[in-house]
Amino acid sequence: MSHGADVSRDPERISAMFDDIAPRYDFLNHLLSAGIDRHWRKRAIRSLALTGRECVLDLCTGTGDLAIEAKKATPGAARVLGVDFSETMLTLALG
Repeated sequence: MSHGADVSRDPERISAMFDDIAPRYDFLNHLLSAGIDRHWRKRAIRSLALTGRECVLDLCTGTGDLAIEAKKATPGAARVLGVDFSETMLTLALG
């Protein structure tokens, strides 16, 4: 039994990993899912049946694709907040 820190769950390590992959994240997500990721995001937002008065919170927003979809839906959410622990992902989301 090891008494050392479990580095696989270290927040700084995880954040650094996502910072490293951020520039390629969207491309790889689209490629590896064969574009299905775009369809499920649109479907997820449609399932919310937004009225234009809601606040949507997107936890672990990454590059913000779901948050952006919530804002540009017709009607879109009145306010959208995307939260992520990867600063690089958030920078790309604000792009």
